[in-house]
Formats: sequence, structure tokens, C-alpha cells
Amino acid sequence: MKRTKMTIMALAGAFIMASCGETKKENEVEEVAMPMQNEMHMEETGDHDMDNMSGNLDDGQSVAVEFNNEQVGTAYQHYMHVKTALVNTNAEEAMSGGKMLVEALANVENNAQALEAAQTIANSTEINAQRTAFEDLSMVMEGMLKGAVKSGEVYKQYCPMAFDGKGAFWLSSSEEIRNPYYGDKMLKCGRVEETISGS
Repeated sequence: MKRTKMTIMALAGAFIMASCGETKKENEVEEVAMPMQNEMHMEETGDHDMDNMSGNLDDGQSVAVEFNNEQVGTAYQHYMHVKTALVNTNAEEAMSGGKMLVEALANVENNAQALEAAQTIANSTEINAQRTAFEDLSMVMEGMLKGAVKSGEVYKQYCPMAFDGKGAFWLSSSEEIRNPYYGDKMLKCGRVEETISGS
């Protein structure tokens, strides 16, 4: 009976990993964590350039994006800062990016919902609360970006496993999946749902 339960659990874990396209080395212990259970924190480097951060997991090839509205472009840059921090499971860096995003959103019209989510990220030291607020932020940012992209592409990406199988999306300048809801636990879990591009 015990062996049957172990076999079923192993098969369920393998199925979950396969559904997101993740592969593990044979000698690694298979561990599936829900996005609200990722508590790994990276050391504060004092440097807020997430692209040059040692151990940066958000290393996909980014596409240059230009916006019709400079304020929306600045807000998007700070959104990407927050996304990268969440991919790296770095709550302190997410707070820093959130604070910059709050400042940038002050110059964007119809920003109330985005501002509320950014303030939650900026004021929280808890990575799980930041990830929940990031889901709300992503929904609002999508509306801001539609019609604002002058050139380049923004990818709307979706992870069906996020938030206990509820699923959640985010925006990215890279077509490659780097999941902000799971970080290193399921880094490449997700797919591109839509491409937002200039007219």
C-alpha cells in the first residue's frame, strides 16, 4: 500500500513537471513547489541592474520595445525590473523596483489599479505577497501597453500552474519563458499567449 502511494505521488510529480516542459537531471531530487511556497532569497548586491546581477535567472533574449508614450515606457521598464526580481525570488530587489514603478506610475493617466499593486510590491518584504500583487499589476499593465507600443514586441505569457492551478500571466520583452511566479522552482513553466506589437 505504501509503495503504491509512493508510485502514484512520483507519477503525479512527473506529470506536473512534464506539463510545463521542465526537465530535471536524474540525480536531482524532484521537488514541486507552488508559487506561494518559494522562500529562497538572494543576497542583496547593492546594484539594482538586474541584467548584470550575478546568478540572474531572467536571462532570455529581450527585444527592444519603443513606446508612443514615454511615461508608459518608463513604467514598463520598472515593471520588467520587478518581474526580473521575482524570477530571481529576490524580495528586496522587487521592493526596489516596486518603489521606482510607483514613482513612474505617478506620471501615467488612469493608473489607480497599477499604482495600488505597485505599492503593495514596494511595501512588502514577503515574496509571496509581491507575486500576488504582480498578477494584478500584470493585468493592468497589459491594458496600458495595448496601443502604446510604437515598435518591438511585448509577450503576454501564461503559466497554468501558478496559484494552485488557477493560472496567471505576465508580460515580457523576451519570448523565452522565465516564470516570475515560480522562480527557479519551475523557471520555464509557461507559454506565450499573445504578442503585443506596434501598429
